[in-house]
Amino acid sequence: MNKRILAFDISTNPGVAVLEVKKLKSGIKVELKHVDSIKTSTAHTDAQRYAYIEAFAVKVIHEHGPFDVVLREHFTKGRNKRSTQTVFGAWAAIDAALNKYGYEVVAELTPSEVKKAASGSGNADKAEVEAGVRKRLGLPDDFTFKSDDESDAVAVGLAYLIKKGVLA
Repeated sequence: MNKRILAFDISTNPGVAVLEVKKLKSGIKVELKHVDSIKTSTAHTDAQRYAYIEAFAVKVIHEHGPFDVVLREHFTKGRNKRSTQTVFGAWAAIDAALNKYGYEVVAELTPSEVKKAASGSGNADKAEVEAGVRKRLGLPDDFTFKSDDESDAVAVGLAYLIKKGVLA
């Protein structure tokens, strides 16, 4: 079983991770093939921000595909009406990019599932999630994530693998 997973932490500053799962004689190996994020600015219109997010997603899909599974963290509402609107706008932008390549999101994981998978606690903070991701993937101490959005995207992929029984 070799699978390539594309996982998103979607916001107006989205993170993305590409994980490769390989079945070896020694067991399952999960390797981080790519991780990235972008920052959008409120100085730009929503339409400009969403166009940038879509272009970012297209670039990742184009350069790192094909994928067997596409995932994202589940989202229902933000702190207020405006934050909810912008996250759903970012979702639509990423969905548009996925559709250009014939992909659909096949699974959404709740924030507590993602936190628990990475750290062991469904109430983990961002630092605990990042530390759990580093440990789970055996990343070197000098490996740095540009943002919490990147480590969160990796955690989304790991949570899916745990939920599916691929990882313990």
